[in-house]
Amino acid sequence: MQRAGTTPETYTNTNEQILQRGRRAIAGGDSSTMRVLPYHLPLVASHGRGSRVWDVDGNEYLDLNMAFGPLLFGHCPEHVVAAVTDQITNRGSQLGFPTEITIRVAEKIQKLYPNMELLRFANSGTEADVSATRLARAFTGRPIVVQFEGHYHGWSDTLFNRYHAPLDELSSGAYGPALSGTRGMNGAPYDNLVVRWNDIDALERTFLDHPGQVAAVIMEPVMGNAGVIAPERDYLESVRALTKDHGALLIFDEVISGLRVAAGGAQEFYGVMPDITVISKAVGGGYPVAAFGGSREIMELVATGTMFHGGVFSGNAVVMAAADAVLGEVIANGDKIYRHMHAISDELARGAGEIFEQAGIPHTIQYVGPMLSFFLFTDKVEPIREYRDVRRHCDFVKYIRLQHLMQKSGVYYHPNQFEPMFLSAVHTSEDIGLALERLEQAVACLNA
Repeated sequence: MQRAGTTPETYTNTNEQILQRGRRAIAGGDSSTMRVLPYHLPLVASHGRGSRVWDVDGNEYLDLNMAFGPLLFGHCPEHVVAAVTDQITNRGSQLGFPTEITIRVAEKIQKLYPNMELLRFANSGTEADVSATRLARAFTGRPIVVQFEGHYHGWSDTLFNRYHAPLDELSSGAYGPALSGTRGMNGAPYDNLVVRWNDIDALERTFLDHPGQVAAVIMEPVMGNAGVIAPERDYLESVRALTKDHGALLIFDEVISGLRVAAGGAQEFYGVMPDITVISKAVGGGYPVAAFGGSREIMELVATGTMFHGGVFSGNAVVMAAADAVLGEVIANGDKIYRHMHAISDELARGAGEIFEQAGIPHTIQYVGPMLSFFLFTDKVEPIREYRDVRRHCDFVKYIRLQHLMQKSGVYYHPNQFEPMFLSAVHTSEDIGLALERLEQAVACLNA
């Protein structure tokens, strides 16, 4: 078996064979396109533990992807496995009735997200974002939802804007209509406008041009779908003030940032409270869960059935057992957990920056706690403050080449520069040291 940090000799053998087999049964070979992109080196996972994952050829990788973010405690965390095993063995996986464990999980979420005075569970961030948007329209009686370039809120007809559109398809003005994210949407999303991120003047113009029509502004408070792009100083506060001034609701899509940049998400980290919050990913520790919630006044529409929300698997008992274990650990030991994750992220960012600098590779490294991105440039370093900057200045080909070298050396992160890296509570300083050692070697090969 190959160890992390060694070059996998059998790298494309069994991995590629299984992927070819998968393409004969599953469209594209897997049920998420992001896992089988054309430039993705073949990797079929066999199992994971802690900060490591193994492929079907037995090659071991240091995992800096953490399943696109959900694995706050790494692969197979003992406390989550024990809780799930107990639920399945002694209580059942799908009961079809209200359960006490669902209430217990909701109460723990409320401790971390006090603005979620009432909440509902869903099965994915996509589902929860749809419900949050519908709720905003129902509560305000208004039609328009404002989104931001480069932000992703799931693949529903309600919100699936073409968030990685080419520059020449984007609006030349302060805002523009949402672009259908894929074929088959029949012109949807409807009544959605898209604004540039970190541009408060553009958002204000949108409100002024549509008086009394905007139901909600929905955003990733830490942009994580065009790499990591943090809100600029006072930006979230200004957005919060604008929405209040114009009678619109503010929705924080914390699918990625929730329980990751802080226990209470970006709203805790930046001290700005939305009207409606959506959380997912890290809440379940690898099990499919999401939740949306807000004030009692807003959520009363759901409680009374005025706005419908349902789902056979919403609040599934196994998922709730996992979430209960994750949230319990965060509540008990959050200070230590987040202090550690921020520290190792600082270490990785600092070390990687030194390596790129010494190699003469134009770059910038942006991160908010354990969400981190390397941006590689074609020539000079440019500030990255919005989606268009990534499109305009970043060297995607060089990034893919670097990722391939890293993956072959036993360190994995996603090859798309739009996808952040995610560190977890089980990553160690030794792991960061290994990643930096392999990065230094990969950069040397990149420049050769």
